[in-house]
Amino acid sequence: DSDRDKDGVADCADQCADDASKTGPGVCGCGVSDSDSDGDGISDCEDGCPSDGSKGAPGACGCGVAETDSDGDGHADCVDHCLSDAGKLEAGICGCGVSDVD
Repeated sequence: DSDRDKDGVADCADQCADDASKTGPGVCGCGVSDSDSDGDGISDCEDGCPSDGSKGAPGACGCGVAETDSDGDGHADCVDHCLSDAGKLEAGICGCGVSDVD
């Protein structure tokens, strides 16, 4: 039997007959490694943040930045300009921690 990629598996049984590192397509397909560089359980080919082990997608803050929400207002700190005021995202006229309404 023929073995084009010389991986020791006959082409008739090798789903990736031209990829010596694989005998089946895995998650990423033949010719693409299924490696997981950051160890988060998501193959690099499907990982939106392949070098950030805590994220599989950039989210609001991007890769490498936590999606922490210090004031619990539902907005990550990276986009919240009033980190300790759950009622505001921006300082407004009166500043963070103070209502802009009389």
